[in-house]
Order: sequence, then C-alpha cells, then structure tokens
Amino acid sequence: MRMNKTVKHKTMAEIILYLTKNDAESIVEWLNGESDIAWIVKESQEGKLYRWKAVHSIDAIQAKKYCLWKIGAGDLRIPSGNHEIEDTVVLDPFRGWEQRLNVSAAETPWFGAAAPETYTFTFLERGKEHEDSIGRSGFNWIGNYFSEIGNSAPDECKKWWERLKRHIKKNSTGIPWPGELGSGKTGAYAFPEAYDQLLQGRAKDVNP
Repeated sequence: MRMNKTVKHKTMAEIILYLTKNDAESIVEWLNGESDIAWIVKESQEGKLYRWKAVHSIDAIQAKKYCLWKIGAGDLRIPSGNHEIEDTVVLDPFRGWEQRLNVSAAETPWFGAAAPETYTFTFLERGKEHEDSIGRSGFNWIGNYFSEIGNSAPDECKKWWERLKRHIKKNSTGIPWPGELGSGKTGAYAFPEAYDQLLQGRAKDVNP
C-alpha cells in the first residue's frame, strides 16, 4: 500500500506590529545601534534605473517598506533573470550599485525570491480599513522557506531574528490578532504609544 507523506507547509517569518511615528523612531534608534545590521536605501533613481546603497543608520523614518541586511551573512545578489546566466554579486554594498527594475516606484531592491540574509521592515502608521485606523507595520523574513532546495538561512540570521523578537517583546505589549483587545492569544505587538491609542478605542488594520 502506498502511503502519502505529510508535507509541512512552510511560511515566511513575520512579526506584526502597531506603531506610531514615535514608536517607529524607537525601533530605528535600536536598529541603528545594531553594528551588524545595515539599511539598504535608494541613493538615486532615473526612470526604472535605481542606485542602492548600504548604510549603517538612517536619520528619519517614513511610512514605507525598508530593506535590512545582516552584514557578513551572505552576498547580496542582483538576479540575472536567466537561469543560464549567473546572478551579479554586489561587491561592496556600502559603495552602492545600480539595478534596473520593471517598476517605477520601488522602495527596496530586488534580490530574488530567496535572500535569507535580508529582512524587511514596514512602517504604516495610518491605516485604510477604518477611518483613522492605525496601520499594520512589521518585520518579514524569508527564513528557511527555501531550505528544501538548498537555500537555508545562515545561523547568524536566525540568531538575529530571535534577538529582534526578544527586543520587540521586551518593549511592547502583546495583543490579539486579528481580534480585538482581550479577545484571544497574542498575534501581534503594539509599542507604547500605539497601545495607548488602541486602549482608547482606535481601530487597527488587520491587513498590510
């Protein structure tokens, strides 16, 4: 008799957050102090040709998506778009590099579907699901999603993700998600100012 194997469905790692501008600035301050984490920022753009650059810190936070790189955990690669052509390795991310994309309003570079040495941080203070709701922010990471095809996450990336989670839990309040406050187990985290606003009745977006 042929037995069906149980296949575990892997999901990408995510930490759902609710933040005000002040809350987000506290996260930026912490990230700026992480010596092995760099921000990937857009240095310039001409049409669909972008120039990206790694920096150790940023001065201000805006409502958008950011790319973070675990320095030394792996090369940043620009996908060739052709399986017969090798990807281009970014030799010195801190000196910057150019990349042509098929979109004219990219906020972050494209390193391909499997880039476990990078994380994303999205900040959206204002939501859209309700009038004056607070947006859904958070961190995302590909983790070991592609481990079965030989692209496992480096150990140092796993360790930093755990460090990030500890920092968030220490500096925020766990709240139910997608339900309302007091209605279930923790599924998201609200930083102090956002949490006060949720307690006062401000609605939160469930979707990003």
